[in-house]
Amino acid sequence: MAQELLKVKSQLTSGAQIVGQELDRIHNQVQILDQESQRVQESFGSIVAERLGETDDRQARYEAVTSQLHETEQGTEAQSIQQDLLLD
Repeated sequence: MAQELLKVKSQLTSGAQIVGQELDRIHNQVQILDQESQRVQESFGSIVAERLGETDDRQARYEAVTSQLHETEQGTEAQSIQQDLLLD
């Protein structure tokens, strides 16, 4: 369909005149192409939104694990200091 529209563009550029049913047919093709383009864009938008959501989920899990590791590390460090003080 796109190739046919490029052919029409070439004809118009060279000075050809398109009237009547041929013009209606071309108009319908342009509308179909526009609708398909919109569907592809919406589908792509949905895929991007889904992947961004997955990325957000992974980031949240990473932050939770990192936070837990920091808390554990601080607790272990405090226990070591406490034991050192008791031994002295």
